Formats: sequence, structure tokens, C-alpha cells
Amino acid sequence: MGWRLYHITGVTPRRYGRDYPRGGDAFPGGVRSSPRLGRRAPVFIPTGLYIESVEFKGPYDVVVSGYIWQRYADDLPQDLDKGFVMPEAQYVRFDEVYRAQQGNEELIGWAFQAMLREQFEYQKYPLGRNQIWLQLWHPDFERNVYLAPDLEAYTSLAPATLPGLDADLVLENWDIQQSFFSYRANRYNANFGIQGYVADQMQPELYYNISVKRHLLSALISRMIVPIVILIQLFVIVIVIGRDSKRLELFGVRPGAVIFTCAAFFFAVLVAQNSLRSELQAHGFVYLESLYLLTYFVILAVAINSVLLVAQPNLRLFREYDNIWAEVSYWPTILLTMCVISFLTFR
Repeated sequence: MGWRLYHITGVTPRRYGRDYPRGGDAFPGGVRSSPRLGRRAPVFIPTGLYIESVEFKGPYDVVVSGYIWQRYADDLPQDLDKGFVMPEAQYVRFDEVYRAQQGNEELIGWAFQAMLREQFEYQKYPLGRNQIWLQLWHPDFERNVYLAPDLEAYTSLAPATLPGLDADLVLENWDIQQSFFSYRANRYNANFGIQGYVADQMQPELYYNISVKRHLLSALISRMIVPIVILIQLFVIVIVIGRDSKRLELFGVRPGAVIFTCAAFFFAVLVAQNSLRSELQAHGFVYLESLYLLTYFVILAVAINSVLLVAQPNLRLFREYDNIWAEVSYWPTILLTMCVISFLTFR
């Protein structure tokens, strides 16, 4: 499936995949349609959305509820179905809440709730951004019937003004950045059992998109506190251990016992990392996990350092400098490593 994304509002589009076909009839917003079944003239159904609630039920599951309305002109074919389809939803429940004749067209509105399962990117967690989308079809899509956004229904179409979103909408741990309509040109490898339907020809389909950004502070507090606290405790151990027996007695620390402390730290970091992966269920490593991996290596380095202090106390490195070299290089090494990882991730 390939597509190019077009913002109806005139904002410069993000590009995905291939171009729209050049033939066909013009869509509102500059998108072009290509004939589906035969060469029937395309029919455009003005469609609007108003979203009242959005809730993440998991890393890839979103529940969206609100209202959808459509305007059907009186001169449309009488056998044309009225309604909408959300092909990517796991389930949709909708009820007609109003129907009225307005001039030479009929207005129909539905209240709906849909469970959407969508692919989100978590590789840059907790700094990533995601986009929630609702894909909309008309039930008679094989008859060259398309949905067009009811732009006249909104007071503003600027994405930053969040057209179609309730002003009191609450989305836990996320900031809503934009909302906008778009078209994506999709094509499929099946004709849905409809004779004459051209399955592999790219067809523009209506999307309603909500761009969101994660609350950085809440993610940092909940996910970074364990490795940060452990790194600080490890630094205290590095400062205390050394060849000075009086200092060791004063703090009640023995270099050999540091190994058991490091083992406890290792399991604490492991539990925190497993909790993060269970929450995100991401493929591969995410950005924040680099801090956990770095903490593993620091734990190992501190354990090796304590073993060498016991096994080889007369090494020149310890004899001349005690353990000061480890104290001096501790934080610069950690910060430099994180800077390199951040550069490679966000370049």
C-alpha cells in the first residue's frame, strides 16, 4: 500500500509513497479520483466529524467517540446507501441521532464509538510524536462514491486550532498538536468480491488525523528515576571504595561486598526495563532503553573495579592514583555516551 498525504487546509503535505493518478475527476482540495466500476461520474458526499473523547487502551489500541454527519443532495440516486465505513476499526458502534431536510439536501448525524488498532512509532520514546487517524469509506465505494470533508461546517480549518475536536477533550499523558483532514491514495490486492471493481488502482480515501506529542515530564519521572538513582548510588560507591582502609571502615564498605550490591542493582534495572517494554510492546530498542543498557555496563564496570581493588591493589593505576581516575571519568563517560546515542537516534 502506498500513498501521498495531502492536507485539505493547504498546509505543505508530508509525502508517503506514490503520486495520485493523473487521470480522473478533480476532488475538493486538489486530489484526483480515478474511475472505479465502469466510468460512472464520481459522487461526493460532504462528511464531517466532531471528536469528543480519545483514549489509549494499549500501545496500539485507541478508542475514539464523537459524532459524524453527512449531507445527501436530493438529486442523488435513490438507491444510494447512506452511512460510512471505518475499515481499519476493530469494532464500531453508531446510532443515528438526528435527520433533517435542509434546503435541497438531507442531513444525517450519527453518534459513534470505534476501537482503532494502529501502528505507532515508539523508537524515539519518550520524545516521539504519533498520529491518530480515522479512515472513512462510503458503503457504496464500488460505485465511485467518495467522501469529501464538510469544510463549511468548521469555524477554522487551521490544524493548530484543532478543527473537529472538543475543546475539553482529555488525552492522558499526551498533548494534542493538530487535527486536519487529508486524503491518502490506497490500493488493495483484492476486489472484495465485486465484479468489475479495479482493485490494484490507487484510490483516494478520506482520513481525519489527530497529531499528538507525549508529555515528556511524566514519562521521564516514571521511567528514568530508577536508572538515574542507581547511577548516583554507583557513583557514591566509586567514591568510597579504594586503597584507603580507614575510609572503607568509616563507611562500612568492603570492595568484595560491592559485587552483591551491583547484582541487586542489576535486577532492579532489569525489572524497570521489562516494565517499559511491556507498556510499549515496541519492536527493537527504544531510545530510553539506551539509558538502561548504559546502566548495565556501568554496574559491570563498578563491579570489575571493586574486584581489581581487592585482587590487584598494587597495580600502578591504584598505587599512584588510588581510585580517583574512576571518580573523574564516571559522569563524563556516561554523558558522552548518551550524547552519541542521542545524535545517532535523532540525526
